[in-house]
Amino acid sequence: MRSILVQEDQLNADLMQSKQELEQKSKETMDSIIYAKRIQEAILPLRERILESRPESFVFDLPRDIVSGDFYWFKRTENKIFIASVDCTGH
Repeated sequence: MRSILVQEDQLNADLMQSKQELEQKSKETMDSIIYAKRIQEAILPLRERILESRPESFVFDLPRDIVSGDFYWFKRTENKIFIASVDCTGH
């Protein structure tokens, strides 16, 4: 009987360790995704710049989760405006 209790204790300890490792990996993954979102927001053109050039336009950017695989690009020259909407997820 004592042997069974020792095995259960070891199993519980192993499960707790696995749970803690999984929680740590999950936190690291979420931190990485949030950092990717911050990078994405920093490199996307300011919506205000687009609206100044094309007041009748709008930007609809709604990631499915936290960070989007899609992005947009904007460039204004002296007499031209370039706008691109890109899907880079492959879906």
